[in-house]
Amino acid sequence: MSFKKQFNFQNRYENIDFKGKRTDENVILLLRRHWLVFVFRFLPFLLLFIGLAIFHTVGTVIFNFFGLTFDLNLFYLIESFLVIFVWLALFITWINFYLDVWIVTDSRIVDIEQIALFSRHISELKHNKIQDVTSEVQGIIPTLFNYGDVYIQTAGNKQRFVFKQIPGPTNSRNIIMQLQKKAILEEKREEGEILRGKA
Repeated sequence: MSFKKQFNFQNRYENIDFKGKRTDENVILLLRRHWLVFVFRFLPFLLLFIGLAIFHTVGTVIFNFFGLTFDLNLFYLIESFLVIFVWLALFITWINFYLDVWIVTDSRIVDIEQIALFSRHISELKHNKIQDVTSEVQGIIPTLFNYGDVYIQTAGNKQRFVFKQIPGPTNSRNIIMQLQKKAILEEKREEGEILRGKA
């Protein structure tokens, strides 16, 4: 019986494909950090851009007032480097936000963590290896916007999987726990069939 039929689950991710997806595998959840997390990360860059705009205006007025053409060109060069640096830092922040993905399928969990621009760490966990699932929402804003962390305790090499700052952590925890129970029941059924076959 499929997960959708067993748990009456409306799946909006069933047509999503990813590298390494098996032919008989269905995506149940595709999770990224809540959009508000990026807004909070973007605010310092917004302040930097405002600061650079003020720096440009004041610097241009001062250099034009004193007629320092050569120094003005040097000022523009330094300013250009600063703008490029801020844009690059913002781009890296966006990449780290967008490419950190947690995929829950009907057979496993795939944890994709982007580290800076050129490094990526991918881990996977079968549902029957899950020992415990906990969701945590801390603070006024996360509570109001319903986002938080989901901690998955495992019996594998990686002791703990963490879904960081995802929307609807309680709902995600419930779905993962249902998948875990289903996987354990299937594992016990298979073991029973093997034992009966031997007997």
